[in-house]
Amino acid sequence: MDNLFKSAVECYQNKQFEKAENICLKILELDPNNFDATNLLAAISYQNKNYSKSIELFRKATEINPNRFDIYNNLSIVLLQENKLKEAIHSWDQAIKLNPNFSEGYFGKGNAFTDLKDYSQAIDNFKKALEIKPDYKQAYNNLASVYANLKDYKNAIKIFKKAINIKPVHFNEYNNLGNIYYESYEFNKAIENYNLALKINPDFPLIYYNKAKALYKINLKQEAIFNYEKAISINKNFAEAYKNLGNLYLDLKTLEKSIYNHEQALKINPKIKYLSGTILQSKCGMCDWRNFKKEKEILANDILNGKKAASPFSTILIYDSPSIQKMASNLFVESEFKKPKYLKNKKQNKKIRVAYYSADFHNHATMYLMANLFELHDKTKFETFAFSFGPNDESQIRKRVSKSFDKFFDVKLKNTNEIVKLSRDLNIDIAVDLKGFTNDNRFDLFVERCAPIQISYLGYPGTLASDSIDYLVADKTLIPEENKKFYSEKIIYMPNTYQVNDSTLKVSEKKFERKDLGLPEKGIVFCSFNQSYKILPDMFRIWIRILKKVENSVLWLMTDNEITEKNLKNEFIKNEIKENRLIFASRMHHQEHLSRLKLADIFLDTFPYNAHTTASDALRVGIPVVTLKGQSFASRVASSLLNCLDLNELITDNENEYQKVAIKLAENNSLLQEIKRKINHNVSTKPLFDTKLFTQHLENAYITVIQKLKKNESLDHIEIN
Repeated sequence: MDNLFKSAVECYQNKQFEKAENICLKILELDPNNFDATNLLAAISYQNKNYSKSIELFRKATEINPNRFDIYNNLSIVLLQENKLKEAIHSWDQAIKLNPNFSEGYFGKGNAFTDLKDYSQAIDNFKKALEIKPDYKQAYNNLASVYANLKDYKNAIKIFKKAINIKPVHFNEYNNLGNIYYESYEFNKAIENYNLALKINPDFPLIYYNKAKALYKINLKQEAIFNYEKAISINKNFAEAYKNLGNLYLDLKTLEKSIYNHEQALKINPKIKYLSGTILQSKCGMCDWRNFKKEKEILANDILNGKKAASPFSTILIYDSPSIQKMASNLFVESEFKKPKYLKNKKQNKKIRVAYYSADFHNHATMYLMANLFELHDKTKFETFAFSFGPNDESQIRKRVSKSFDKFFDVKLKNTNEIVKLSRDLNIDIAVDLKGFTNDNRFDLFVERCAPIQISYLGYPGTLASDSIDYLVADKTLIPEENKKFYSEKIIYMPNTYQVNDSTLKVSEKKFERKDLGLPEKGIVFCSFNQSYKILPDMFRIWIRILKKVENSVLWLMTDNEITEKNLKNEFIKNEIKENRLIFASRMHHQEHLSRLKLADIFLDTFPYNAHTTASDALRVGIPVVTLKGQSFASRVASSLLNCLDLNELITDNENEYQKVAIKLAENNSLLQEIKRKINHNVSTKPLFDTKLFTQHLENAYITVIQKLKKNESLDHIEIN
């Protein structure tokens, strides 16, 4: 019998599993309770991936010989393969009873508890394994990973460093440590560790990918591009690297390269999230409208069928549909964020503490709207705080707004936990999100709860579809009664318009002449200074029809790249309009742009994503804005501004009416001048540019929501009078 078993072991060691199995079966025919044959047969079943059979045999082996801790360990390992985690833990408990110094048993339990997301038990077991075996490298690594899952980055870093001190060091250990530094927003240290990993293994694409992400975070974009390209050169099927490289080019407004890389990512992995919408958005940015209608329909169907095909922002740009936008936001929130937390303040503040969170405390449109509001907050009733996670461009507007707060925090290099802790330590009452799902947002802050009341305002024209946000600031024009159902937030209805404007904003005294800007001395100048991605084909074709009707008129636009200009010129040529009637403006300082804007006659609004700041800019300097009012928040913004100035005659309900109003203004100079006089009068008499009044209304909203919170009243819509 012994010789027979020895031959079975020899066959097993030579990976002749079938022969080994046959010998074991012969032994068991002669001796059904032979421990060695049962144990080896269990091991063979494991090698053959017949896990249920292996479990059955290892269990039989423990019955034959209940004093072998190693058999319980083997049983646990197989149970893990069948995802029977609790049974595996019980089996390891049996092994540890037999051998209290069995570090591998504690290690195994730690892994099982990790898979069960019982992180406290996982930590306890990894620590016990390390007490028994202080140089247990893998236990350190797995313990650090648990701390990382808990976002306890300080402990994760400390433990990973202990693992690295045990030789030999695997390149992935430096990569893992780099990832923790990345998650804790210590990007330079992350890069240092990625470089150490690459010294050990210069051919591992994931490290270049991770390094590229960190380089992007510290604004080293060309170096990031190099590392993404290096990752792709090693792994031609690295879909995520193509995706991120496409995102980077999108950020740089190199749209052709962005589209190419995003399309490559989708070819490799058709299930990659949100890219279809991003590609269509990039094509809109280039005004490349080939197949636009078909691609738009496909994307809408995908979203309505529950596919994560587009980010929420892309849907706001492309569709005048609050239902599609809410669906896209729902899908995004459910996929990208965990269930939101809730919070009650530990103590009542003497003054209401309001904090604004944004990446835009610099030379940005949001600040040109909001700067004066920050200055006008009633400091007898409110303490104001800013949490800035964007760049410090040292601009005048940055210096101005940073002085207007009681405390201004630059948290660009702080991780989510640190910012949330700081917010809670300050006992913030109301957290105002100025970003929503726009670029460089930190929506995770609001999921973790910075304050008991959280409000979405100004930055994102739509619902965030998350229980993290309690209120959305809007007005009756933006969200009529019948559209409330498309918003997860309760609405704070402002009495005039939702948009704040800076009453102190000065227009540059610099004088511009039409000839200096390539504009004709005579004739109507239509303009639209929106981002090019807001210019969609249906509206552009209306603009062309308007120009055809209005002789000697020109269209004055702003674009970011030559490809967009070329595509728009081609549309003119296709429609038999001379391309010299299409004139492009370059970017300039905001105050000078306001002065330049006076040279235009009529501002043509985009649809469905209206002009926001650019519309109020035009109205500020007396230029009429012709808009088409749709159903979505974004398609009703210009209508809200015009209502506030009592300019309803510039609001239209369909494309034909839009075209007629624009042509009528262009062809009737006395009417145009009358409208301009009305705008200039109403700018000084109506509430649109009355920042003090707006601030008072917003503060009334803040006081109301805090009173409701103190009374433990349920959230409800609020109308400010």
